[in-house]
Amino acid sequence: MSSMWRSLSIIAITGSLAFAGGDSDVIDYVKKRLGRNPNVKINSIKVEEKLPIAGIKGWSAYVMGLDINLTRGKKMRRINFEDILFVSKNLITSELYDRKAGRDVRSMIQPKLPADIYDASHLLYGNADAKHKIIIFSDPLCPFCRMSVPGILKAAKEHPNDIAIYYYHLPLQALHPASMTLVRVMELAQKEGRKDIVEKMYQIEIDPQLKDEKKILEIVAKKTGYKVTPEQIHQHWIDKRLGLDRITARKLLVTGTPTVFADGKKDVTREKYKKFITKK
Repeated sequence: MSSMWRSLSIIAITGSLAFAGGDSDVIDYVKKRLGRNPNVKINSIKVEEKLPIAGIKGWSAYVMGLDINLTRGKKMRRINFEDILFVSKNLITSELYDRKAGRDVRSMIQPKLPADIYDASHLLYGNADAKHKIIIFSDPLCPFCRMSVPGILKAAKEHPNDIAIYYYHLPLQALHPASMTLVRVMELAQKEGRKDIVEKMYQIEIDPQLKDEKKILEIVAKKTGYKVTPEQIHQHWIDKRLGLDRITARKLLVTGTPTVFADGKKDVTREKYKKFITKK
């Protein structure tokens, strides 16, 4: 998670319980929380969705859409993002724990997938009309991604009629800065039809903390044979693509990797794809 996104989460959700009566009370609650930070100017707050919580009677998850100006030093950025609040008839809280399931309810909440999530430009492997569709938000240097993503990609390659993979970049730059350069390389490689390079990014041995872009590109060229220049990976269209991926992640409340959706539902096991493969 980026430092910016982490700070926004802290700004938006820090707090315990408050009294609720309706949508206006929820919006007022968020305004009061944000209003305590002198670096935040609120442009708008609205309720994007109200989602029922399975197995927890009397509570709903409110997906809040926030538009703010955030000032840091002399710099000001306008930021749009989403967050979750849990609301009952009388209470509002930013955290809700399911004792029976033994997990934070936040991880179970999923906003509605946008209509264009299965965009052709994000189709990495498999056929667009495959029986099952999988969405992946991933970072090639995330150790958990390296454990699960290659297997999903392999399954789609070998069973294109069963599985289609729609891949979205979510480089966790604060944890491993080198990933930002790698995802740029991946975008360029995919456009040039070099999907093999995308897969190789999950195998390449590189210091995740490396920030020297030229050294990273030298390692990529040595390990994969794919030579690119800094100018090639900093084209405007790549910046735009990565920006849109980040926006999509925020709208779906995706902050960690890998996050996988199988046939429109969040797959916390990351293994549902195995059930999609037609047995011969």
